[in-house]
Amino acid sequence: MRQLITALLILTIFCFAKCEKEKLDFNGLPAATKEGKNTLGFLLNGQPWTPKGYNGTANFSIDFDPGLRNGIFSISAYKIITNNDRSYFGIGVNDSINIIKPPKTYSIGNNSLYGIYFSDNNCTLDYFDNTIRRTGTLTITKLDRVNRIISGNFNATLSKNGCTTISITEGRFDMKF
Repeated sequence: MRQLITALLILTIFCFAKCEKEKLDFNGLPAATKEGKNTLGFLLNGQPWTPKGYNGTANFSIDFDPGLRNGIFSISAYKIITNNDRSYFGIGVNDSINIIKPPKTYSIGNNSLYGIYFSDNNCTLDYFDNTIRRTGTLTITKLDRVNRIISGNFNATLSKNGCTTISITEGRFDMKF
């Protein structure tokens, strides 16, 4: 009888135990944290966009190179909706990460240190195309070189003749590098 009670107790614990999932805010985005939780998300024309790969997990990477141009970083991500419907996102700072003190805000423009990239099946709005009109900001809210965490928030508007204007709002990232 004692074994049956123990087995029922264990079964009850497993049945009612909750796995902690990533907490989303009211917009369906990951919370804006500064703990190296490896999260990324933004509103794309008002709709939540988070990385999603073939197996449903987030697919993104970060490159942080303190030795190049006084420190650079970039984040690349993609989202697969179907095999034929994908979008790609990139953001980065191409100079001086080693010498900033957060919070540090960068403005986007054709010759700025901060850049953003977005591509989908309809259009590519890349870093190097000078025909793209860009506005926006990126704020590094945490840069912890000891624990290797970089966090921040961003927004941008990208437009190009022949493409739908891309509005990225409420962007946030919290990553280990």
